[in-house]
Amino acid sequence: MGDLPSFWEVVNGTAVELNQTRLVLIPSEEIKFTALRVPREWVDIPEWASHYYVAMQLNLEECWLQVSGYTTYQQLRDHGNYDIIDETYAVDAVDLIEDLNVMWVTEELTPSPKLTVKPMARLSSDEATTLIKQLSQETPYSPRLDIPFAKWQALVSNSKWRKELYQQRSLVYSRKPSINLLSWLDNFLEAGWQTVEEIRTGNGEPTLKLAYRSQQTGLKDSLNGNSSASSPFSENIPEAVTAIIKLLKTNSSKQTNLPAIELLGEIAHGSLDAIALLADMINTTEDHDLRRQAAVSLGKLDPNHPQAGIRRVKIIDLEMQLNGSQVAFMVTLIPEADGGINVHLRVYPTNGKYLKTNLQLLVLDQQGEIFLSAQSRSADNWIQLEFNGERGDRFMVKLVLGDASFSKEFVL
Repeated sequence: MGDLPSFWEVVNGTAVELNQTRLVLIPSEEIKFTALRVPREWVDIPEWASHYYVAMQLNLEECWLQVSGYTTYQQLRDHGNYDIIDETYAVDAVDLIEDLNVMWVTEELTPSPKLTVKPMARLSSDEATTLIKQLSQETPYSPRLDIPFAKWQALVSNSKWRKELYQQRSLVYSRKPSINLLSWLDNFLEAGWQTVEEIRTGNGEPTLKLAYRSQQTGLKDSLNGNSSASSPFSENIPEAVTAIIKLLKTNSSKQTNLPAIELLGEIAHGSLDAIALLADMINTTEDHDLRRQAAVSLGKLDPNHPQAGIRRVKIIDLEMQLNGSQVAFMVTLIPEADGGINVHLRVYPTNGKYLKTNLQLLVLDQQGEIFLSAQSRSADNWIQLEFNGERGDRFMVKLVLGDASFSKEFVL
């Protein structure tokens, strides 16, 4: 029993041995149980593999436990649905054997044979020490997906290394701070995150081809039709602001209004009319893209406005993690009327027009479970996800391309 915490720190489940039969109990707090999901460690690590896997449904608030059924090693390994993202094997609830008596009768008649599991790769002591140091940061989720599975299973299958990892993670009380999104609303900028304008002007970073530029969609022509100035992009900024405000009040084209709202946030500093218009658009516009951009532009003109949004970009340039693919990860935050925060995530290419195919954007909850995902196709300019959160919510964003990944934890 003393070794159980080192297991629970890194993987869901508990192994039980009855005579020569080995079972793994997999608890789940899902309200609607749909499938038994077994972490790959319990199947592919030779010393951990078991004859049977039992689904246990828990309700901690009402203090009850229910056995939902079981499956065998062979059925799980040969017919289970393997998820490459969260490294699990799954069997649908309808395919589980519900009556445990079937298991006991089977064992009496034909005892389970010794399992044959493919041998694992091995780690040197130096590699293990490096990995333990890398994974010893305290996090609200297991680090099992932070390194390639071949290295992970070799690390945790070694009792000494697993216990050391558990001890190191338990001792880390002064954890590396998560990125606090709400602090951005108080004008605090975490290192490595930049405004869109800073990205565009260079600062040594590659040019980012973000959408909604004023040179696109005929915005210049629309503005010229609403202004007597020779050009709204000339030095006559006040007249250009007036022209944009007039355009936004009279024009219904999203294709034109979106870059107009963005431009207003860049040039209308000190304009009370612009601030009032943007605040009104946030309250009245049903289109999510227009509303989001209005909140971001308002945040540039009046950062202390209660409806002000914020947008920041981080260039991810990790050759090892993303196979040499450099991308821009953009986070947009909008305060909601109910006190929550709308979070919008978007990933762009920085070089070229399209993202690499099969780049995945994942959002994981505090338990490390994926609750939102998007995947790039062959000609996608970006991928994006959006959700609402409350103060104190924690989540992790993960980018996955093949066997490589990049992850970052956030707290609202």
